[in-house]
Amino acid sequence: MLISPPYLINKNNNESDASWINRMMPVNSLSRGYPLNAADSWHGGIHILNTDSGESTKEVRAIADGTVVSFRTPSEPWKREQYPLKYSSIRGTDDGYVLLKHETEIGTGEDGKVVFYSLYMHLKHLEAEIKADAKIYRKTPLGSSGMVDGQNEFHFQIFCDEGNIRKLAGRTTGELDIKENGRTDIVYGDIHFYLPAGTTFYEARPDDNTASTEGLNEVHTSVVPLYASMTFCKGACTMVTRQACTDSEGGFEFVGTPLVNADGEDYEYNLYKTATSRYAQSPSAGYELLRFGRIINTEHETLVPADAPLWMTVNYPGGKGVVNLAVVTVKKFSDADFPHWAGWQLVDDDKDAYSQCNSATIRKLQAENKYTAQSSRLICCFPFEWEKSTIDARYTWLMTGLPWEQCTSENTAIWQVPGTKESKDRILMSEKDYDRFKQHTEALCFDSGNLGKGKVWHFDPRGFIEHFRKCGWLSLSEMTQTVPNNALRKTGRDRYAWEAINSRLNTPGSVLVNHINNLNNMMRKYCINTPYRISCFLGNAVQETQWLSTLHESGGSNLWYAPWYGRGFLQLTNPENYLNYFEYTGTPVQASLKNSLVDVYASIAAQPPAQRTNTTLQDRHFPTLPSEIIGSRERVSENNSSNISAADSAGFYWVKNKMAKYADMEHVLERVSVNSNSGEKYYYRSPAFWKASAAVNLPGRINSLYSSSLNGFDSRCCAYGVALAILTEDKFPDTSGNLTVLFPEGYTQRGII
Repeated sequence: MLISPPYLINKNNNESDASWINRMMPVNSLSRGYPLNAADSWHGGIHILNTDSGESTKEVRAIADGTVVSFRTPSEPWKREQYPLKYSSIRGTDDGYVLLKHETEIGTGEDGKVVFYSLYMHLKHLEAEIKADAKIYRKTPLGSSGMVDGQNEFHFQIFCDEGNIRKLAGRTTGELDIKENGRTDIVYGDIHFYLPAGTTFYEARPDDNTASTEGLNEVHTSVVPLYASMTFCKGACTMVTRQACTDSEGGFEFVGTPLVNADGEDYEYNLYKTATSRYAQSPSAGYELLRFGRIINTEHETLVPADAPLWMTVNYPGGKGVVNLAVVTVKKFSDADFPHWAGWQLVDDDKDAYSQCNSATIRKLQAENKYTAQSSRLICCFPFEWEKSTIDARYTWLMTGLPWEQCTSENTAIWQVPGTKESKDRILMSEKDYDRFKQHTEALCFDSGNLGKGKVWHFDPRGFIEHFRKCGWLSLSEMTQTVPNNALRKTGRDRYAWEAINSRLNTPGSVLVNHINNLNNMMRKYCINTPYRISCFLGNAVQETQWLSTLHESGGSNLWYAPWYGRGFLQLTNPENYLNYFEYTGTPVQASLKNSLVDVYASIAAQPPAQRTNTTLQDRHFPTLPSEIIGSRERVSENNSSNISAADSAGFYWVKNKMAKYADMEHVLERVSVNSNSGEKYYYRSPAFWKASAAVNLPGRINSLYSSSLNGFDSRCCAYGVALAILTEDKFPDTSGNLTVLFPEGYTQRGII
């Protein structure tokens, strides 16, 4: 899933994603917040203030790729100031809207295929692209914000149906079931651990990294359940602990201060090193244990020994200690499970059809003064407020009163404020007043079909967008768009060919179709899960595979290092790299065989290029080379969905060479102009992308910025630039070096599937 806020302004230096999202969505929280408005009526979204000065307005943009379900062209401005659009005594309300349907993926299988909707209401202008059933790219302008009762703002909401809440959140119940581990088909974001009461903490982990606790010094045994959360970010591992609040039911509080890299400096960047040293019999499975706290890919990964531990430092009340988080009594989850101890709560206890909130869960939060802090992580089920056919069912209480109100003969309704002894009252509407209100409401509502006839599940848009930007899983349509339609290829000194590239990306049997899940699983495992990391990976992998058309090096069997030529998404090459990968996946390799192959390869490489030949490197010269290793080598380039090694070997290469460290650097883009057979063309490069590329292709020249020794770097930059445009919200430099260009100049975007 790729998602972004409806307003897009550049991030400030060192601004976190969460802070940026909230800055992009300033909310009129006094009266039009989520999930309630000022009158305690259900409110399915938020009103986003347009803070531009003067007459100018920011463009309201699509938050994700989608399809136009319905829309309404805004009425003329003068109509806004007349009844029924003008219901307030101050100024009127704009009636333009766009409803988008988003179909994307967040994981494997059917549960990973999700549908949700976004609604942009009270727009004063719609772009010409807004047509029935139109395909709309993420970040595409939809229109501009209008007025709501004279306030410069628009209503924005995100919602889904019953079937998709089970996919998006993994449940429909208020809290997460902690008796079993969380989902394995959908995993992203932070990793969470439930530690039951009675968990033992130790002073230090065993030197030999065994599960045995013999001889270890116990420092604490927990008396209450604890909830540990592990975050990887830019090389660091941060571990926080929570426990249930002692003074209120349902709340959670932090235990101690966050532990940063308590188990090793640059903990995330060093996961490969840790896996190979602590889990020598099964490093790949060990890496997965370190990454997820458990084995996710049980079909291909087996821990040896089966009870291999995961010793990590965790806070407990009054101190910190080392815990084996791999034991079965500790349950494992991820952000994909929407853990309630992190604030997520599903609310479905208002069983009537009224627009007024009658949820005991919400009332309790209000009574305990927790509602404001909790609201962005409440996922609430209630009627769709824009369905024209249900207006009376939702609003006749304005005339008749609600079941929990006391109505007097003076047409006054009295109710008690939840959690207090305070009472409030309101005047019941007359039929005339209600009819006037209903006509105003009808002017804004629309026929949503079956979508809005019953109840739907609503999210705080800020919480939803912040949460799913952690997902990183790309649908086939999203992945396809990261591949350019055209690219540059160097044909001589200062000469380039501008060429159309792979147009068969989505055909059955193509490399991308066969390996889309393998690529996503690999990127999830190896933390290639931020827009910049993915862009750096794809910038290399797309070019290495000849624009995702093949998984083996062109003319490989005739190269001097054949049969150990490039295979897989990052073109695993030379016997040492292959054998290192096989050892990493748990395949035994004889040291003498490895040394012989490495020596022969080195002796050939030492020859002048014209004298190099692969004769002495052929398999027949190595009688102890097992057929299993030969088969594994060939499988790295097999184009079928069951072959995970094409993608997994690329992930191995990524972590072994610490490409993430360079991908995490600031991406300072430079526009490069070249002459091609189609005239002047451009590509975009950055020191960060150079270093990430050199780390895996030319490590000896990593500090020789833009050295010509790195094969095809300019072509890689073509893929990198398009990936950045699809995956990030960054702008590209124009001819003056100013960041104003929305999509790489001269490139076209592939269509939505």
